[in-house]
Amino acid sequence: MNMNMILVFLSVLSFLISLPRAYGNPWRMGYYCSDGMNFTSNSTYQSNLKLLLSTLRSSATHGSSDKFSDGFYNATAGQDPDKVYGLFLCRGDVSRETCQDCVNFAISELSKFCPVQKIAVIWYQECLLHYSNYSFLSTVDTSAVVLVPKPQDSPNRSFDGGVSNLMNEALSRALRTPKMFGTAKKDYSDSPTLYGLAQCTQDLSPDQCRSCLGEAISKLAGCCSIRQGGQVLYPSCITRYELSQFYNDTLIASPTPAPPSPGSERSSKGRGTKAIWIAIGTTIPLFILLVSV
Repeated sequence: MNMNMILVFLSVLSFLISLPRAYGNPWRMGYYCSDGMNFTSNSTYQSNLKLLLSTLRSSATHGSSDKFSDGFYNATAGQDPDKVYGLFLCRGDVSRETCQDCVNFAISELSKFCPVQKIAVIWYQECLLHYSNYSFLSTVDTSAVVLVPKPQDSPNRSFDGGVSNLMNEALSRALRTPKMFGTAKKDYSDSPTLYGLAQCTQDLSPDQCRSCLGEAISKLAGCCSIRQGGQVLYPSCITRYELSQFYNDTLIASPTPAPPSPGSERSSKGRGTKAIWIAIGTTIPLFILLVSV
């Protein structure tokens, strides 16, 4: 093998090695930054936020297999009034490596998109990351929402009601798993097969999870049920349905009975809902952001 062939081989090898990093980034669905609630540079809050993000990154990368297998972690840093609360949640059907990559990428991106905001959330297909100056842990947080309707109407509008049935089944299965993650599939003789997914952050009780997903499914029916797919993403729960299977069956555990719920009390943070609309095309995403309070 002459020197020219070696150089060509090394060039091709270098290109192939770079492909996963160049083209394997998580698919961002949207993000939210608080308006008018900022911290100053070199402040105690910024130091606590850096510590929190470092803890989340470390937990995603080096966490114990038992704890990390759930794809969820929450933490706090500092003391009031500069205490910071945060968590990450990975979709219940992604691998540990995919979860790690998504969390690391989310931390890097959110620091760019929301450089001085005290409250921030970012959603990807594979994970979400959320931090705040108020305690949202163990509460239903629907203070921000990403709506992602497919641009095409369904070929048969009769499955409008079928979407609700599908998503309620996914909700029921999510309540019976430790990950609070459930999927469902519905076959219809006169309509395409529907695939659905529902998941909550694991700091919620079963009743809180039911409340969050119920609200998301209601909003999903309003924005997307006559479309060929759609997603509603909250800081505390996510829902999605499509006409093709988008989740990985091999990484989904069988449902088990959920622990008894401590009560039906629902807590929700935020006085209003910040809506982030994102229309997704078939191959290239088109982002349309409308923010309201």
